[in-house]
Amino acid sequence: MENVINIKEKVKFNPEFMPIILYMSKKTKVPLICLEKGQEIPPHPSALGIFYCIEGEGTFIRENEEIEIKPGMMIIAEDGIER
Repeated sequence: MENVINIKEKVKFNPEFMPIILYMSKKTKVPLICLEKGQEIPPHPSALGIFYCIEGEGTFIRENEEIEIKPGMMIIAEDGIER
């Protein structure tokens, strides 16, 4: 089945921000984002964003709120929310 993806096989760290697109359609894009310590996701408030932490820890900034994220946590940032 082509829509079954082993995420652990896709993990690739890069010194520059470089999302790995796992799935894309006209309405949906599913990137895998592997961040090294100190790396950040550039802010963009456009579309709905769903972020799930697989491993590691970090800080998610949604508008002016800082949220500590750990493995197993998911954050939903709705359309228009600065993140």
